[in-house]
Amino acid sequence: MPNPAGKNGYGRKVYPADDVLRASLKEYVLCNLSQAEKLARLQDDHGLSIGTTKLNQLERKFEIPSDLAQRNGPLYIKGKLKDQGVMVPRDTVREIMHEHYPAGFDQRFPGSIASQALKMGGVGISIYGWKDKWTSTILMLSVVPDCRSAGAIGHLYLDLVEHLEGIPLQVTVDKGSETGWQYALHQALRDMFASEVDQRIYPPLVVLKSVHNTVIEGFWHWLREKMGFSLREHLLRGKSEHRFSPSSVLHHHLFNWIFPSLVQSALDDFCFWWNHHQIRQQPEKDMPSGHTPIDALKHPKLLGGLDCRIPVPSEVITELRALLTEQVGSRETHMTWVSDDFVAHANDTHRELNLPIITFENSWDIFTRMADAMEDL
Repeated sequence: MPNPAGKNGYGRKVYPADDVLRASLKEYVLCNLSQAEKLARLQDDHGLSIGTTKLNQLERKFEIPSDLAQRNGPLYIKGKLKDQGVMVPRDTVREIMHEHYPAGFDQRFPGSIASQALKMGGVGISIYGWKDKWTSTILMLSVVPDCRSAGAIGHLYLDLVEHLEGIPLQVTVDKGSETGWQYALHQALRDMFASEVDQRIYPPLVVLKSVHNTVIEGFWHWLREKMGFSLREHLLRGKSEHRFSPSSVLHHHLFNWIFPSLVQSALDDFCFWWNHHQIRQQPEKDMPSGHTPIDALKHPKLLGGLDCRIPVPSEVITELRALLTEQVGSRETHMTWVSDDFVAHANDTHRELNLPIITFENSWDIFTRMADAMEDL
């Protein structure tokens, strides 16, 4: 229920529901906003115009922390705030795909903990992601079994569109055929929902020559610093401590059952921290600086920008997902690390051994105990 406030010199105020207002005030604190900036966001988000005195009263009422130290990582922040009908032109998509990527897909897009880096007999965890250039927001980071698969990247791109409820005006990618379906889908959506935008001036996709994952590579030092460990070094413990045998099929499956979800959780925590930390001031920079990425993404006009996202109806995403599934297989096919049978076997073993919840700290100990038990069966 709305919470109408009393009258003052500026007329009667109509407040959003308490849970909505509390969530907004918590988000503003996470973004390290000043009181004046919070007032501007309340006006932009809820059409609510109040003064600093009333804002302070609301923060006390909802027990909103006055500040959160930006030097602390996401685990600290989460602990402090634990109360926290369009027709899709299928033929067009196929034509774009076949025109630009006729030879198929030979992806060479390595992640820092992919199999090439670990050299552990072929196991590894590839990472793919998108980052908004203007705001510096990480839009998505996802582990993926095979980042050489254009089908997998196509499904991840549709995950991104679903998450954003739209598409960016332009996508910049490394040069490689793993982006084939992403290109085709993005081009089709631009044609459908932004045909008035001149593609000679604002091309849907820009391809750069690079042999690196430009989204994730620049963030590894931040991830190590804020999370307190190196993912790569931790995964390599399996080799250095002689716990992992590259020749064992069981070890390969067990690695894939344990570690991808742990890495994804670490990436989610890192994205939360990154998107809520304050970018350093760079007066000479044309784009924003001294801001919080997620706040700039949600309120671009308050920083002199525009929301160039192009809305896409959910029905269209569903239709494109069906098309992609027809062509390359389902999302589950591309994003599954181990078989259902192995999942059931591993779950049973974990339960029978009465093992604790798996964390990075105990992961290799649990790996060893489970591998020994499963090899005896």
